[in-house]
Amino acid sequence: MRRWFRRLFPDRRVAASREPVFFEARLELDVVDVEGVARDFGPGGLFFATSAPIAAGVRGLLRRGGSADRIPVRVTGHRPAGAGRPAGLGLAFE
Repeated sequence: MRRWFRRLFPDRRVAASREPVFFEARLELDVVDVEGVARDFGPGGLFFATSAPIAAGVRGLLRRGGSADRIPVRVTGHRPAGAGRPAGLGLAFE
């Protein structure tokens, strides 16, 4: 569907609405826990600001700081730090 929309409207980006958030969180993986900050939230997942270079496809549990609840997530990609943008991971809810 996105390809179709891009062909129809090549000058417009298809993007889901995202809400800025800011809370400490922990990504719990099989062998390591990664501390970071959730920076924005959308219907399919969130951006998790951290310097840890975790590979796409890795599954884990995301826990908000101070909460015992865990949400299953999958790493969709890693973004290096840029001008005014923190490094981090794209996480998809499962």
